[in-house]
Amino acid sequence: RNFRCQYAGCPARFQRNHDLKRHQRGHLATRPFSCSCGKSFSRKDALKRH
Repeated sequence: RNFRCQYAGCPARFQRNHDLKRHQRGHLATRPFSCSCGKSFSRKDALKRH
């Protein structure tokens, strides 16, 4: 696994850089994908699943 998350205390590792970038968005406070119920998500697929 070549790509390691650099956030303190996070042990996540990924084979693809794309997967690391997607994972790292979860550490950020920004949540650009919002539902009409008021809940927001950092990933579009999480919004769809909701």
